[in-house]
Amino acid sequence: MALEEKSVPFDRHPARTDRLASMASILLHGVSLERSGVRVLDNLDLRIEEAELVAIVGPSGSGKSSILRVIAGLDVPQSGEVLFDGVPVTTMEPAARNIAMVFQDDVLYPFMTVRRNVSFPLRVRHVDADEVDRRVTAEARQLGIDRFLDRLPSHLSAGHQQLVQAARALVRTPAVFLLDEPLARMDARSRDTVRAEIGLLQRGYQVTTVYATNDQEQAMALGDRLVVLDAGRIRQVGAPNDLYRRPDDLFVASFIGSPPMSFLPGRISGSEAHLAAGSLPVPPGIRPGDVIVGVRAHAWEIADVAGIPVPVTSVQHHGSHSIATVAFGADEALVRVADSTPVPGETLTLWTRRYHIFDPGTGVALAHIG
Repeated sequence: MALEEKSVPFDRHPARTDRLASMASILLHGVSLERSGVRVLDNLDLRIEEAELVAIVGPSGSGKSSILRVIAGLDVPQSGEVLFDGVPVTTMEPAARNIAMVFQDDVLYPFMTVRRNVSFPLRVRHVDADEVDRRVTAEARQLGIDRFLDRLPSHLSAGHQQLVQAARALVRTPAVFLLDEPLARMDARSRDTVRAEIGLLQRGYQVTTVYATNDQEQAMALGDRLVVLDAGRIRQVGAPNDLYRRPDDLFVASFIGSPPMSFLPGRISGSEAHLAAGSLPVPPGIRPGDVIVGVRAHAWEIADVAGIPVPVTSVQHHGSHSIATVAFGADEALVRVADSTPVPGETLTLWTRRYHIFDPGTGVALAHIG
């Protein structure tokens, strides 16, 4: 049975009722953080509801890890407040916040076996030895590291070490999980296993979880909501499908979705958006002038007759489908082709009923069509 299909596996962690009572909502209000004179979080406001899984996505250096460090108490902001369940914790020590953390650069105790590393957060809380053994064994088996329990971390691959770090956090059920690129060094199969385990644990125990990653596919698969971050500022917050279908601006549109949205310069005149190679109809009410037209690869349709003829410049094969790069004058767009395999030099006739219009100056979305 696939991991996602398992029934409630939460008897690995007894005393569920007590733990549910400790879950927390998180509020960051006006939080600004500077390092070496550089502002890495800029007047940030974010509310994370009790038992919610929020994924923070953004490019490297956007401030994702800094948000987690502020929530954890590892960094104290220069201004603003952090509240758990409405109680200020901005200056509270990390150990007093009832959180579990998995960071990409987290380290294991090199002199302890895997078993001792995973059990450490339970042993320091004086959990009964039999209960510690039961929880550690169950979590290690779930993550596929049970055969490594008596080894030292130095005898494991980087990916397996990260699995041990995940097990060490998952073995207890805190009020808040903070996960910073926890799957980065794992192979694809391990990533899927741990991602599913995180989802199962979070749903079953209703642990408030903040998951930071630059992998938007992982974020969309896990998050109840996504927070798109850029240069320490929030660009958009919402459900994964909302951000995918109705991005607020060019940055969000370019970051969310795989393959990325294609952007073509155009001009609105009358009832049409004129592109370099043809035109698309626009609904009434959109002001005339220069615009940027954004189209996702799967939104293009290959037409038999009417449409926009464009040459194929390159093709990427993905087994069940191909991604063709086509030329719109000096610009390019990506097209998902499922029923055939185009070749460079071939002309495709394209049409779409689903596209987005952005202001070229501000990048703000003007319309989402279809």
